[in-house]
Amino acid sequence: MNFDRTQPQSFGDVQRSEQLSLQMTESPTIPGYRIQRPVGEGAYGQVWLATDLNTGRPVAIKCYLNRANLNLAALEREVGLLVNMSTGRHIVQVLKVGWEHDPPYFVMEYLENGSLEELIRKKQMPSVSKCVEFLTEIARGLEFAHSKGVIHCDLKPANVLLDHSLQPRIADFGQGRMAGDQTPSLGTLFYMAPEQALNNSVPDVKWDVYSLGAMAYTLLVGSPPYRSQEVTDSLQSATSLADRLQRYRDGILQSPLPNLHNRRLGVDRTLAAIIDRCLHRDANQRFQNVQQVIGALESRARNRGRRPLYILGIAGPILLLILMLMFSARSLVVAVSQSEESVVQRALESNRFAARYAARTLQSELQTLFSIVEEEARSEALSEHLQRAVEAGKEPLDQLSDGKGSAALAASIRGIPERQPLEQFLQDRLNRLLKSRSSTQRLLNSVFINDARGNNLAIAFSNEAERNSAVSPVGQNFAYRSYFNGLHIEGKPSDSPSQFSPTRTTTLSSSFRSTSTGAWKIAVSTPVFASEPTETEAVDRHPIGVLVMTINLGDFELLAQQVEDNVPQRFAALFDGRPGNQQGMILQHPFIRRMDREKMKSLMMPQLKLPVMEALVENGLADYEDPVAQLEGCDDYAGQWIACVAQVELPQVSSDSEREKSDLWILVQEPRAMVAAPIQSLAKKLWSETMVEFLVLFAVVGSLWYFVLRWRGVQDAHGHISVKGTDDFATTLADGR
Repeated sequence: MNFDRTQPQSFGDVQRSEQLSLQMTESPTIPGYRIQRPVGEGAYGQVWLATDLNTGRPVAIKCYLNRANLNLAALEREVGLLVNMSTGRHIVQVLKVGWEHDPPYFVMEYLENGSLEELIRKKQMPSVSKCVEFLTEIARGLEFAHSKGVIHCDLKPANVLLDHSLQPRIADFGQGRMAGDQTPSLGTLFYMAPEQALNNSVPDVKWDVYSLGAMAYTLLVGSPPYRSQEVTDSLQSATSLADRLQRYRDGILQSPLPNLHNRRLGVDRTLAAIIDRCLHRDANQRFQNVQQVIGALESRARNRGRRPLYILGIAGPILLLILMLMFSARSLVVAVSQSEESVVQRALESNRFAARYAARTLQSELQTLFSIVEEEARSEALSEHLQRAVEAGKEPLDQLSDGKGSAALAASIRGIPERQPLEQFLQDRLNRLLKSRSSTQRLLNSVFINDARGNNLAIAFSNEAERNSAVSPVGQNFAYRSYFNGLHIEGKPSDSPSQFSPTRTTTLSSSFRSTSTGAWKIAVSTPVFASEPTETEAVDRHPIGVLVMTINLGDFELLAQQVEDNVPQRFAALFDGRPGNQQGMILQHPFIRRMDREKMKSLMMPQLKLPVMEALVENGLADYEDPVAQLEGCDDYAGQWIACVAQVELPQVSSDSEREKSDLWILVQEPRAMVAAPIQSLAKKLWSETMVEFLVLFAVVGSLWYFVLRWRGVQDAHGHISVKGTDDFATTLADGR
């Protein structure tokens, strides 16, 4: 069954349609026209393409075949309707009527671009905007027809032709009725309203509203609404026209609402709502006339036309606010960054000054140590005790100097009777110094003396635990140590003692670790002579020994911070700058005081890498990372620090000599986060204030748009009331007025 054809009114109509279809191959003869080919057919006749022999103009001729059974009233009605609408630009125009001809015919203008149905069958689906344009123009054509009192009753894509500019023109008013006509009229299945599918239904403009919605749905989707396999199978099995119409109505009323048009890309909710209302199964819920449809389409067009303004009106302030926020954020970030950089630079300068001050302080303490050891070395009692011990132990000391050291040899040296008075003398002198008011003297850790060949003869400790230690340096040769030979670089224990000579001046040794505590020490040493030499003799005379005083680096006042639970805000550390494997070694640091002594003995001390040292020496670092943070339990020292260094200078040995640089470097550091904390706190406050300001601005803009849109909604509501006023027109048509 072809559901795209207009439904015949009765069984006789069906027979006449079948007879007409058999005659399609026989072209009629119309005087003054040359028939070319058929272009369509309806329930009562055929449409042929012909040429007007007088003008050469192509025309369409609709012939009503089978004159014997022809209802001339139907022909007259259709021609009368077309003539009545001859001024409508959306209606196909009648050019001539042949009432007496067999078959009767009338000539219409020919539109060469075919119908919307042909467009759909070719799968040339128009765009959504083009569909809306078609829908609006067809609605205007219906509005014109209704204004003339004509109801089409069979609107479908096949009855809408496209002119040379692809503008739609409504054709085929064969099923049309005048307003007030009580004669039923059937349209085409899936395009006619469910209430139209009744043999006793009265024509209503809402039928055309439904057909208009069905045609719009078809243009968007490609098939009419409610056409499903289930419904078509039911219609195929119908045994009569009444049965088919009943099944059609049931199919519409029982099927789910059509929604495929909602899935078409580009179909907005307003357009979908317009189509849904046209297709409403309850006629009272539909648009009551075509004017309302046009009003809804125009309202949609106005709203879409305003959409750029709405977008600009909403997006503009938001974009402006975002730009303001971006520039404010940028300005804030730049200001905070510059302020933080300025504060960091000031902190660098402060730490550089602190490092220099700490280096001078340590230098002053070293100067005091130099004076103490030189004064003690000038003691005649010390030189006498040393000479007696050396003379008494000549044989074992000679063996030790030849590199034949052993535990037995060391024990024999410790057993030399004349050595004990020397050691007791050193202990007495150390105890006296420790009781002094001088803070530097109280820092002494040990005092020991080596003979002229580097053999350790006696030692005194300030700490009783070290004094009672099982490991004693007495009886060992330390000629390779820098505190004995005064060299800048330490020798090796395996080096021959004979290649080293005792220092001739007071000197500061390289740093070394205590074997008993694991702490780092330094030693200040000076030569001991048999008697006080003159200035000319000092160069030529050979020392009889070297007096050495040691101090724990962590005992210096500037390095002795009391650190318990928290990391100090700013502190001074010490590292070794001597070239070699020990370069960059951390010698003193607050974490050392937190370390267990036994753990300290086996701890591998962290070191500064050479590039870091070079950067610290050159300008200091604002992003220094403390290597101590890598140790277990030292997470408090993680993060970035602001650090500067200063090299410790050695005391002047004589008034005419220049100061020499030591291998000790003071490192002053403080947490960068602490320095930048006030700036960051201010930045957070500014951020919070900025966000509050922008939230207020957003709220103000949102409130303004709320009132604007609310006012617009009221205006639209008033506009809809004026559209509803056109219901009077529908009432007029229904009453036949």
